Amino acid sequence: MSKTFAYRDVTKGFIFEDGARVVFPLMKRKRSLLQGGLSDYISGPPYTYGGPITDKDLSSHQLNEILEYIISAFKCYNSILIRGNPFGLPMLPTGFNEVKDLSYIIELYKYNNERDLLKSYSERISTDINKAKKSNIVIKKASAVQDYEDLYALYKKASAHWIHDLTNYPLALFQNVCRLKNINIDFWTAYHNNKMIGGDIVLTCNKISNWWLSYYDREYSKYFARRYVLHQILMECRDKGITFYDLGVGSGLKGIEFYKKSMGGEEFPHSAWIRENTFLKSLRNFKRIIVAASKRIHRDVH
Repeated sequence: MSKTFAYRDVTKGFIFEDGARVVFPLMKRKRSLLQGGLSDYISGPPYTYGGPITDKDLSSHQLNEILEYIISAFKCYNSILIRGNPFGLPMLPTGFNEVKDLSYIIELYKYNNERDLLKSYSERISTDINKAKKSNIVIKKASAVQDYEDLYALYKKASAHWIHDLTNYPLALFQNVCRLKNINIDFWTAYHNNKMIGGDIVLTCNKISNWWLSYYDREYSKYFARRYVLHQILMECRDKGITFYDLGVGSGLKGIEFYKKSMGGEEFPHSAWIRENTFLKSLRNFKRIIVAASKRIHRDVH
């Protein structure tokens, strides 16, 4: 992310006496002078997770030590945002406000074969998948930069129909992901008549696969390629011993949440925590009061 966006990587690492090693991803984003000039510290951009990554279970005492260090290390800040994740450790950081969230997870360990998986979907999903097969949708994994650039073009085409695009991904993000050449990244594509009509980028770690990016051309929606591709991904993940397939946060968009549920996604609650600079927050509240009072005086005079 630091290669793509205006973030500075300030990730912290910890080693405890019992041998536990912890990485706590954090990024720093500088605000303009008009916004106070201080920095925001975030553990992940919108629609992503955060929190500690560790090679063994942490005690509540160890977790509190990490959080206390982070708060003390970032004395001059506008805000500190720590995102949680559905598989993460329970956290109750002092002085932070909790924001409830949830993700949709497919528990692949429950399914012994493809028949079991198909039964977990909503009605008619099997019919949609069969229609995709009969429509000559070709699924294949991709790795070339051009493939990633084609997916970016589909992302831009799809985002043109969104009311708000909170992601605002540049082409560089897709190119940088390709250049990583990471064995834990899979790029699945769907073709119709030799034209890419969609694709999914999947990340895998510790027997958990994550549905990271997924964009499809709505002009070809009648072929149900997105469902067909996801079904094939789930089958491969199950065969590889992946226990959970994470469809990501709910996002509050009813169409996306309906899709995730229809493919067998179950709700897994988690939280994010935010701490704001109390002095700056008081100044903003005071500014809002002054502005509101000025508007009332202006109305009364006129």
